[in-house]
Amino acid sequence: MIYYQGNNYHFYLADLDSVARFVATPDPFYPVPINKIPTLPSVSTDPILFPRFLYKLQYNRQNFASKPITTPPYFKNPDQKSDFSEKTIPGFYPTKRTIGGEKQSRIDLYRSKRDQYNQTKYLSLRDIVNPEFDESMVLREIDSLYMDKKSKLYLNRLVAILYGGTKEEEMKIITNLFRYETEFAFFLSKQMFTVELIPLIHGLFLQEILRNHDERYFRYILPKLSPPVLKVIRNSISKNKMKQIESAPATKPPEGEDLVSIIESELYKRFARNLYYEEGTIFTYREEGEETFKETILFEDSERFDFSVNGETIRFYGKTNTKLFFKMNEWMDTIRFDFFLTRKEIETHEFHRLPNNLILEIPYYETGLFLVGAGITKQRKCFEFSLLWFDY
Repeated sequence: MIYYQGNNYHFYLADLDSVARFVATPDPFYPVPINKIPTLPSVSTDPILFPRFLYKLQYNRQNFASKPITTPPYFKNPDQKSDFSEKTIPGFYPTKRTIGGEKQSRIDLYRSKRDQYNQTKYLSLRDIVNPEFDESMVLREIDSLYMDKKSKLYLNRLVAILYGGTKEEEMKIITNLFRYETEFAFFLSKQMFTVELIPLIHGLFLQEILRNHDERYFRYILPKLSPPVLKVIRNSISKNKMKQIESAPATKPPEGEDLVSIIESELYKRFARNLYYEEGTIFTYREEGEETFKETILFEDSERFDFSVNGETIRFYGKTNTKLFFKMNEWMDTIRFDFFLTRKEIETHEFHRLPNNLILEIPYYETGLFLVGAGITKQRKCFEFSLLWFDY
């Protein structure tokens, strides 16, 4: 099973063998400005999670509307039970509640500075372009594509990168693009693949997909294809197959089974590369370390803080006047914190590839409303958590 639905988040346990393909559209339940909500990729081969309260989702022929956040009732007695903690979601551990942080006085921790990485998928032209094409042939093909000028400009830049060095040099250049050229990076990760890119795709790979595509679905999309795309498709299949397609009844394919979706999914499954790029730095802590990195942390009383989590994947470590601290009990692939400053304002912190026993800090705002979050461990376990400090 690749998809799990939590109380507050959608989870996809994607990998190269089970590519996640979905349509997530910013549609906040609360009055959060849409321009503050990131656009998500439609294909992933890495574990991914995103909030149900910020996005509507189309997946597996189903529609999931955005919904309000669900948290346990705020209690000061950790032994008091509620329906929330007693009902376990399939695929999740039972909910465990604790009152107050583990540390509520002055202690020493060992601080370290880590690069903060963001992750994305990068589909290299090097992998999908017909290997028989040289640079001038690829540029001519791009010029004939039915695409806007800006997209062609970006593709021309990619061609220069493709033929300008080794794979390692290409990855270094692309990583820098993601760090410093956000508009180009958005094109690469979310807009690059369209049906108009088909004339560039390696012939054998394309033929394999076209051979097995349902004639009825093929007939449905045929009139919508541009002349360059149609020409490539005619050259990639037999005349008999083409006759079958043209005589077949046109049937609208189910969601995710149209030609473009299948090609996109197969491309990402076979060729997409993980790309981690620096996006600032973060400070983390451990309970043991070198003396030179020792730092005294003034943890405060946090008895009014109610922390709930599925199982014991993460612990609420404590708070200071301006920070909240959480300790990882397992290796993390991804973890996300959504701090509601007001009903209209959210501050999100997302981290990737964190080791066990690491202590994270995130900002704390006394006037904030609550915090919810979720994560996926390295062992592909999903979990959600919440931190309440008054009865909201």
